[in-house]
Amino acid sequence: MAYENNHYIPRFILRQFGEYLNVYNVKDGSLCIGERTDHIFAERKIYPSDLEKDIGYKLESPFAKLFHNKLMSGKPGDKIVLTRKEILLMKRFYLLETIRVTSMAEITKKEKALSGFYSSLFSDFNEKLIPDETTTDRWLRNIRVVIESEDLIQISKHPLCTYEVLKWSFILNSGYFAFWDCAGSGVDFLISDIGMTSEVEPSMLTDGYEHTKKDYLYKLFERETNIFKKDAYQRLLSAQSLFYENFYMYPLSKNRMIVTVNPFFSLYDRKTKLTKPIGIWPTQISDKRLLEKNESPKLVTIMGKPLCKDDDEFSYTIQRVKPEDAEYINMLMLNRIDTYMGYSDWKHIESSVKRYIDFHNKIKMKPPIDYKSLTEKAR
Repeated sequence: MAYENNHYIPRFILRQFGEYLNVYNVKDGSLCIGERTDHIFAERKIYPSDLEKDIGYKLESPFAKLFHNKLMSGKPGDKIVLTRKEILLMKRFYLLETIRVTSMAEITKKEKALSGFYSSLFSDFNEKLIPDETTTDRWLRNIRVVIESEDLIQISKHPLCTYEVLKWSFILNSGYFAFWDCAGSGVDFLISDIGMTSEVEPSMLTDGYEHTKKDYLYKLFERETNIFKKDAYQRLLSAQSLFYENFYMYPLSKNRMIVTVNPFFSLYDRKTKLTKPIGIWPTQISDKRLLEKNESPKLVTIMGKPLCKDDDEFSYTIQRVKPEDAEYINMLMLNRIDTYMGYSDWKHIESSVKRYIDFHNKIKMKPPIDYKSLTEKAR
């Protein structure tokens, strides 16, 4: 029946990997060849029918138009021009993609336990408490908040907004988008059932939080005397309070993905008037162009405040991804699969999987996920 087969990865994205995908189950080691997109990355009745309908009409449908008309247009080196209104739509959609996946239902329980920490960061916000709310109820509540909010800037005004939704909104609002395309590299992107993945900076520390970006920003802030630059460093430093990662990646197709980049990397932009980081590069991505900031419009300022309009235009270069970076990106994704990983053609992800296996063999560490059975079955 309608609205009972619920995709947590939209079909219009899955179809960009091909009408048929190969799906590997990382838990039982099974491999299904040539699965139709109708019934993969989906489960029956995981959302109530009214919520599934609202997801489609209120967010998926308008985003799908933008997806086909602009996001999938052009080739590496071309520009994609987006309005402020379109960017706000994208942020809402990618927040939905972050929290709607089934694995997030369990993570919601862990994030709720961090409410005390989040409340210290969002001191002006008070979450509505619902007696006897289950983890699943809270997960569905979070999805409802996203699809019913006009944009992420105003999301705290939704009466059912939670601290974890505010956290993810903060991350997406703090970062900037980048478009990566691996067409012609000989490597395809894969897709996972968690919808996205991220990169954390390498660290020898054991507390779980990255320090290279924070420490560098703190030094810049401490030694800066110009009040305007000092304020800019403070904003970048504040963003690190929740945006620990270097970037979040959301596949659009087997060749293209959209990435939310930590604002720290805007310091490397040749147009910025702030101090360029010297001697540090907190990511394993080798090509610095991939993290270049988009071109923003010059805004009219009234009474010291910029005048933002819905039709303000932002220009993004579709960045070409080299084979070695494409493999590394896939390795990040291979490291964070809940149950299912999908791909179009084994020969275009084989080098990524083997590099993942070889990397863990080299450091003599058991990988979080064992892909040896996949290399045997996919030949």
